[in-house]
Amino acid sequence: MTVTEMIGRIKTVLTSNKNQERNDAADRFARGPKIPFSDGYTEFKEKLLTQVLADPGLMHTFRAGGPIPPGFGARLDERIVEYPWVLSRLSGSQGLILDAGSTFNKPALLSTEFLNGRRILVYTLETDWIRYDPRVSYIFGDLRQMILRDGVAATIACISTLEHVGFTYEYKTYSKRKPWPHAQPQSYLDAIREFRRVLGPGGHLLLTVPFGAYEDHGWLQQFDAAMVEKVKATFAGETCAETYYRYVDGGWTTSSAPDCAGLSYFNVHETGAFEEDGLAAARAVCCLDLRVG
Repeated sequence: MTVTEMIGRIKTVLTSNKNQERNDAADRFARGPKIPFSDGYTEFKEKLLTQVLADPGLMHTFRAGGPIPPGFGARLDERIVEYPWVLSRLSGSQGLILDAGSTFNKPALLSTEFLNGRRILVYTLETDWIRYDPRVSYIFGDLRQMILRDGVAATIACISTLEHVGFTYEYKTYSKRKPWPHAQPQSYLDAIREFRRVLGPGGHLLLTVPFGAYEDHGWLQQFDAAMVEKVKATFAGETCAETYYRYVDGGWTTSSAPDCAGLSYFNVHETGAFEEDGLAAARAVCCLDLRVG
């Protein structure tokens, strides 16, 4: 056996062991009380997400904004609906993807058919993992003042990041319990202007934010209908899709802006405990596909 073959075999074994560890963790979560963010939560969510992304019929439903199965994503946070919605709308697109907030920067996502082979620029204040891959680049900086030329991106994906803009301190969220005294809650519109600037003709902004009654939690703000309208007006493009998802009766369901308008954000850092239905964070999300005219 050559050294190259030996290294390849070792990598195969290590990968197999890691996959088994992830499956074991997901199974532990599934058998337990399914408390959000407890042992196996991430692995369980990623396993379900992988199944969803591999289901053409369900992905078509997400792209069309249609009704998703009852009880979908029970006891899981809003990423379980945000990722399929955003990735479904990448189908057939080309050019550079700007990942605003480092939410695509996960092995389970970068290897999917939606992102595999695509050039991706991760633009963020911080990230917990670096992929050494020529097609993936990283810039650490402020989304309100991006050091990018005009029209460089074909698609911008900003998944549950805009609500944190203006609420950060020294490249980290200031506090989930104590508000930052120098917050700039209106500066999210500066990020929208930058998104519009760096998108090329026909480019798309795929944006998701927690939605309901306006709330300022000090480390994020929940968007209301007026803020969503400001986003669309500031971007000044075509609204290709506007979809709402709501966590109700222990699972996620396709909803509408009026039905979500009065909902509050669940902040476990304030309550110290989760509710019986397993709500993890946002009670509803707004998903926007905005196109440069």
